[in-house]
Amino acid sequence: MSTEDRRAAIIEATLPLLAEHGMKVTTGQIAKAAGIAEGTVFRVFADKQELIQACVLKVMSPEEAPRYLETLPDDLELSERLSRVGHEMVAGMRRVGALMHALMATGYKPDRSGGQFHRSRQESLRISIDALTAVFEPEAASLRLPPRRAAQMFLGVIFSSQFTRQMTGRDDPHAAAEEGDEVTIDDLIDVFVHGVVKEETKRKRGKR
Repeated sequence: MSTEDRRAAIIEATLPLLAEHGMKVTTGQIAKAAGIAEGTVFRVFADKQELIQACVLKVMSPEEAPRYLETLPDDLELSERLSRVGHEMVAGMRRVGALMHALMATGYKPDRSGGQFHRSRQESLRISIDALTAVFEPEAASLRLPPRRAAQMFLGVIFSSQFTRQMTGRDDPHAAAEEGDEVTIDDLIDVFVHGVVKEETKRKRGKR
C-alpha cells in the first residue's frame, strides 16, 4: 500500500473515533481500528495532532461536497428531488457537526495557518451551490428566480433547519419539545416550494 493510500485508510478509520472520543482518542485505538501496528501511524503522520488536522481537512474538503446531486434523476418532481437532496445534506452536516463538537469539547483548536481550513470550506460551499443549481435548472422556466439564486436560497433553508432543530430542543435528548413543535426538513422544503399561504387563500385574494 502506498503512503497516500495508507494515509487515507488511517484517516477513514480515525474519523468515527474522533466523533466518539474527540481529542481523547489514542493512537492505540486508531491503530486497532485501522488494522495496523501503532508504529505505522507515526510512519505516516508526524504526531496525533497532524492526523487530527488531516481528518478535519478531509471532512471540510471540496471533494466531500455532495456530488451525488449531479446524478439526481431529472424525472422526479422538484419537491421530491429537493427532499432527497435536503435529507442527504442534513445527514452530512450532522456528521460533520458531531465530529467538530466532539473535538472542540475536548480542547481542539482549528489550525487556520495558511488559510487552508477557510479555503476548503469556501470551495465546498461553491461546489454545493453549483450542484444545487443543476437540480433547479430543469425547472428554470417555472421558477420565479434564476436557478443559481434558488440554489443559494435552498442552501439557506437547509442551514436554517439545523437552527430550528436546536431551538425546538430536538438536538437535546433531555429537552421535551411541545407537541407539534418539530419542524421537519420536508416541512421546510414544502414551504420553500409552495409558500406558506394556502392555495385557496391565494385564489380568493386573486379574485378581489
